[in-house]
Amino acid sequence: MNLFLFRLMIAIFLLVFINFTGVVHAQVQTHNVIVDNFEKPGKKNSRDGDFGAFSDPKSLGRCYLFFFQNKEKDIQVTSEYALYIEWDTSKAGAYGGYWTDLKHLNIENHGHLSFYVKGLKGGEKFKVGLRGSVNSTYEKKILINRVLKNGVTTEWQKVNIPLKWFGAIDDWGDVNMLSINFENAFDSGKGAILIDEITFEK
Repeated sequence: MNLFLFRLMIAIFLLVFINFTGVVHAQVQTHNVIVDNFEKPGKKNSRDGDFGAFSDPKSLGRCYLFFFQNKEKDIQVTSEYALYIEWDTSKAGAYGGYWTDLKHLNIENHGHLSFYVKGLKGGEKFKVGLRGSVNSTYEKKILINRVLKNGVTTEWQKVNIPLKWFGAIDDWGDVNMLSINFENAFDSGKGAILIDEITFEK
């Protein structure tokens, strides 16, 4: 084998190797689980699970969901649509919120729950909840101000919650419900927020 052919074979090998490792690396880096990016307005999330609004059985509180066309795209949130959540929990004992079905999601290898949020006025208060198995009656909830030290603002912010904060879940291979909760008990009052790109990240 002459020197030219030898060098050509080495070059081809290196090219294939670099491309292969690049693909593997990309798969590892992008293996996040999208719950919903609200790009397909309808009654199903990105995992084909149901979602909706809830309120207390005495109808003291109200919560409404709308698909919102995001005309003010920026570097952080570039999608066409976001979810607009409007609520009123100003009466004592009132609560309401948004829920979405995760359909037995396995997130054993993931570390964070992330999404983007933008307030209508700023200062909006809510809790983010996760529930494990279908039969579970307990849902751990995290106050947004624990994550965003300056609270919700009128600009898009990324929320990044370590899953270990939801420590009450005993089986991360079977997670079934995510919620955003507004309550009179922690002064949610009434207001509106936009959320987008709900994702479980590595």
